[in-house]
Amino acid sequence: MKKLIKKIPFVEPIYQQYKEAEYRRRFANDCYGCFWGVFETFDEAIKAAPKTKSIGYDNASLAQEYEQMLEQNNWENSGRTFASYDYPVVFWLNKIFQQQEYQTQEHLTIFDFGGNLGVHFYSYANYIDYPQHLQWTVCDLPEIINVGRKIAVERDVENLNFTDKFENINQDIFLASGSIQYVENLSGKLASCEKRPKHLLINRVPLYDGAKFVTLQNGGRVFYPQYIFNKTQFLDELNEIGYELVDIWQDNITSCFVPFHPDKSVPYYSGLYLRNYISGE
Repeated sequence: MKKLIKKIPFVEPIYQQYKEAEYRRRFANDCYGCFWGVFETFDEAIKAAPKTKSIGYDNASLAQEYEQMLEQNNWENSGRTFASYDYPVVFWLNKIFQQQEYQTQEHLTIFDFGGNLGVHFYSYANYIDYPQHLQWTVCDLPEIINVGRKIAVERDVENLNFTDKFENINQDIFLASGSIQYVENLSGKLASCEKRPKHLLINRVPLYDGAKFVTLQNGGRVFYPQYIFNKTQFLDELNEIGYELVDIWQDNITSCFVPFHPDKSVPYYSGLYLRNYISGE
């Protein structure tokens, strides 16, 4: 009977509106990981977001939740921060660490953008030997890094540092896992760095063949806008500032399905290793 009713010309658009309204009500509450909407800009997405949660990760209660998970080893052992998509990152980090130039220089540095409390630093150490001269800097939001610093002090970790300033980047390796989609104009930010990183390891990034857009995600305690990138455009912008693609892999765990916009959905995210080919950098 429902199928017959839906075929009536004036009923179909009404039924579609009903389905979209029902989904938005669900999205506004306990629909963790769900996506909603197609927007041109972050501002447009934020203005359209439901009022049931705050916007963004700079949240003290969220930082405390991350701390509890880290201290209970839930991240290190459950795969939350180490999963199949992390193996290529560890592989390439190990290859970079073994390069002759990094064996001889005084410091080897990593800028971990969106590195949370230092979860990559802690979890990757279970799978790779860090050079003694390695200095690892996490860049994240103020509420997050405040907790990260406290944990590092409690664990007596001396080579893990924290900043909330992207412009402080001055490292050999740029690492971003599941964070690039939350910032605007990555290539422009890298191009403006006084010293551009030689190596880019960009993991868990949504790339597809359609036009770039912004969508909203329900993150549990918060909503946040994120980009879905056109793959060719994303790589071309990095190539224009001096980076060549060395490796690309699929993250078959993370995906983006935007209801009512099947052409905008991404069945799997991607990981990339790019190297700066400009001499002298």
